[in-house]
Amino acid sequence: MYAPLVVATCLLLYLAYRFYGAFLVKRCKIDDGRPTPAETMEDGVDYVPTRTSVVFGHHFSSIAGSGPIVGPILAALYFGWGPAWVWIIVGSVFIGGVHDFGSMLMSVRNKGQSIATTSCNLVGPLTGRLFIIFVLFALIYVLVVFIDLTANTFANRPSVATASGWFVLAALAFGFVVARTRLTFAKAIILFVPITFLGLAVGHFMPAPSIDKNTWLAIVMVYAAIAAVMPVHLLLQPRDFLSSFFLYAVLISGIVGVLIGLPAIEAPAFNGWINESASPAYLIPALFITIACGACSGFHSIVASGTTSKQIKTESDIRKVGYGGMLVEGLLATLSLGTIAVLSAADFDAMQARDPISIFATGIGKILSPFGFQDALVYDFALLAVSTFLLTTLDTCTRLCRFLVEELFEWRSSTSRYLGTVLVLILPAFLVFQTYNGQPAWKATWPLFGSTNQLLAALALITFAVFLRTNKIKSSFVLVPAVAMLIMPLVALSFMAYESAQELGWMNVISIASLIMLVLGIFVSYRSFGLFFRKDAEVPTPSGG
Repeated sequence: MYAPLVVATCLLLYLAYRFYGAFLVKRCKIDDGRPTPAETMEDGVDYVPTRTSVVFGHHFSSIAGSGPIVGPILAALYFGWGPAWVWIIVGSVFIGGVHDFGSMLMSVRNKGQSIATTSCNLVGPLTGRLFIIFVLFALIYVLVVFIDLTANTFANRPSVATASGWFVLAALAFGFVVARTRLTFAKAIILFVPITFLGLAVGHFMPAPSIDKNTWLAIVMVYAAIAAVMPVHLLLQPRDFLSSFFLYAVLISGIVGVLIGLPAIEAPAFNGWINESASPAYLIPALFITIACGACSGFHSIVASGTTSKQIKTESDIRKVGYGGMLVEGLLATLSLGTIAVLSAADFDAMQARDPISIFATGIGKILSPFGFQDALVYDFALLAVSTFLLTTLDTCTRLCRFLVEELFEWRSSTSRYLGTVLVLILPAFLVFQTYNGQPAWKATWPLFGSTNQLLAALALITFAVFLRTNKIKSSFVLVPAVAMLIMPLVALSFMAYESAQELGWMNVISIASLIMLVLGIFVSYRSFGLFFRKDAEVPTPSGG
């Protein structure tokens, strides 16, 4: 049965937060007496001191996206749910959680600057600038993927598009009420959470007219541009906070549904060490780049050191938001794993589409069947939950790209806020309309992005190890995960470069890009480890802002 797996996951993640989280706080010398950039650099736009529950909602909604859903489902299809679950638990507790905690801590101690700029300060300007450019291209890829997925969902499910529009309007109203009226925050929650969920019924029973995908692509990009320049307290914070309730609803109802219905596990625990559908085809390293969000993801370091660090009120929130957020994502990844594990062969035959998002929505419907909800309503609810995560990631990602451009050119003003946002959307606006063999072009290079994303995680962990070393803090608990995360994507990139060259010759985009990422990863790692092992490494000047 699937229920024991869920109970074991909840218990293990709780113990991890209780004990390993406390270890991180003590080892890294978390100090609530140290002022944070949100306080010392408050500007009402990006730097805004924020209550823990709101910043947690923002952070989780931004890092989740479709990652903890798509990755575990694909891994279960390729290699079985057993290896996937083990990697989710071990990764989220000892690697991903440390990665997110460390990225956020470094940024809070360094004026809210990005992980790339922190690397620049620690390792040197050349390495740091290459890191920034590397991160920018990774984020642009994320923008292209999520814009396409959102537009595709809205085009195929007008009910979800309508509910998402309602959700954005509810978030704007929530932000206005909290900021401009005397209504208490608690009362605003009681009022607006039901209003937000009412959008599901509005979309289900009164869906908007169908609009083609290309039109939705344009609409979504305009939304991302507008949302990314708005003050965070008007849309980003209230929208992400409200969207977190979709997460809580999915998790709580899913866990209760599992405990009541006791669904059997239909999928095999292990499918073998090799699967030709995966890229690379071998379980090691494919498993570790297929499941990123939910175990460890480099994208989290950009969010943690980008928007989130600029809203942290006290350093103790780093454990709650950074480490705690990663553990909750591990729980969501386990639930996603369950949505495919409980589906029988007959369930798969009855499905009209078999992509990971459709599998997730269908599996949630089976898990929630004890509640007696309509299958179509549950399906729309699952898609709406995924879409809210995609929307929150979209404009957060756009804002993060703007931050990186500002840091790269040391350009921060009212002009950079607007012009920088437009500039970072030009390339995604071109790429999102490109196709390859009738499919969005990004799908052809998705395995490459997985390796690049995990390489970014390794570089962030190495940077954290250097940060601790220069601050005279023992760092073996970071160094071991950093080495492990470095080996996996480098091996994967080597496999992909070779396999693609064997099929298409060396002059193809996947082989060339894989080799570039391979060389960059080795170079940055070499420079970073070189500083780590230097006995005369200087301690960077601590900064509370």
